[in-house]
Amino acid sequence: MNARLLLLGIVAALGLGTAAQAQYIYVDANGDGVCNFSDVLFAGVTSVDVWLDTSHGANGAAVTCADGVNPLDIGSYDILIRSSGPGGVSYGAWTNNMSGYAQLNPPTVAGPDFGVGYASSGTYNPPGLYKLGTLALTVTGNPALFFLASPPPGIPSPVTGFGSECSGSDNPNTISLGLDFFDNCAPTITDAVETTTWGKIKMAYR
Repeated sequence: MNARLLLLGIVAALGLGTAAQAQYIYVDANGDGVCNFSDVLFAGVTSVDVWLDTSHGANGAAVTCADGVNPLDIGSYDILIRSSGPGGVSYGAWTNNMSGYAQLNPPTVAGPDFGVGYASSGTYNPPGLYKLGTLALTVTGNPALFFLASPPPGIPSPVTGFGSECSGSDNPNTISLGLDFFDNCAPTITDAVETTTWGKIKMAYR
């Protein structure tokens, strides 16, 4: 199974609910602002960017708040990330990219897991695409990253998601991965042929 679909499979198997919206959160490993087959972790990668689109799904289709009233704006965010596979990731500093946001849940590392949260002073950014921040890291081998829907032990951030005037399904005014939306993407484990033209074609269709 494509590692980018791992979380979707987990939450579906656990019956955590159906998507009310279709937001899209993703990791960009090569600085081009998107997540696709070119985003892989290998020795020498020193940072990744985390992006969130509050008003579009992964397919680019526009979405609106499920309550039919409020906007899909953003006033805070939390992310939970886990590394897995051959090799490993040593997490470094998190650099917030959201102007006017202050630390809410401190950057925390617990084994293969990382979490962090920031919030604005009370104002909301309009619906749209945002680079939340940049995570410094040191990569060994060829691991993968994926988002977690709920916190592992030792991580204070409660969800991967964002605060909004839009109503959440379980967490008030929090749009949560695994509950309110499922679209997510992060670097997958590659293999020796995936840096070739044929390898890239294979990754695009698997």
